[in-house]
Amino acid sequence: MPNTELLSGIIVEEVHSLTLDEFCQATHVTREIIIEMVDYQLIHPQGKKPEEWRFDSMSLKRGRLAASFYHELEINMPGVALALELMDKIQYLELKISETKKN
Repeated sequence: MPNTELLSGIIVEEVHSLTLDEFCQATHVTREIIIEMVDYQLIHPQGKKPEEWRFDSMSLKRGRLAASFYHELEINMPGVALALELMDKIQYLELKISETKKN
């Protein structure tokens, strides 16, 4: 008999945004960790306070990556912030190199 596993997930479209609780579920982290991510400016929700926050697909991607660094690599939040900043810079520089090669 084949091994079957039931998977569940959340599909986020550009026009749909997630509440804080939905975002916590999608990233598998607690509200406190999400609030810490916002405090360190790793993710940028729309809204002024946690009850009003809405997260887009870019925040979800970044939040999942940050959660992975935090839990799997056991990096503290300042370290996660530094890692994401360096990844952003690498991506920017790779894009610039790619544009230069085209010209």
